[in-house]
Amino acid sequence: MMKVAETTPNLFEQINYPKDPNNMTDLEKKHWPRIECPDSVEANKPFEVSVNVGVGIDHPSELAHFIEWISLGRTDSNIDMSREVLQPKFSYPRVTFKVALDKSTTLIARESCNLHGIWENKKHVNVK
Repeated sequence: MMKVAETTPNLFEQINYPKDPNNMTDLEKKHWPRIECPDSVEANKPFEVSVNVGVGIDHPSELAHFIEWISLGRTDSNIDMSREVLQPKFSYPRVTFKVALDKSTTLIARESCNLHGIWENKKHVNVK
């Protein structure tokens, strides 16, 4: 009986997440966008949300391997609230957005790596 080789999923056919956020591979650490913002904010008052690509390992910004863009959205809308386009070699994959929320929601940060597809993370923010 022939053993079938295990195949790696095509990272460009899906939105990617770490299989186990508490035990990430180096690939997952390098690509997972980390969301930094308050857990609770005042309604309609602007606050900052930083999205940093890489958890403990910086993502490269080289001509051959780089983050193309970082976006911030919310689960109750199909439209990005904001998106920053990055350039290889000259951009560091960390952006800060200034946003205001009218109700509690879950923020969605996405990033697109030219070699490893789209990666996503979420964080719930309570609005007072």
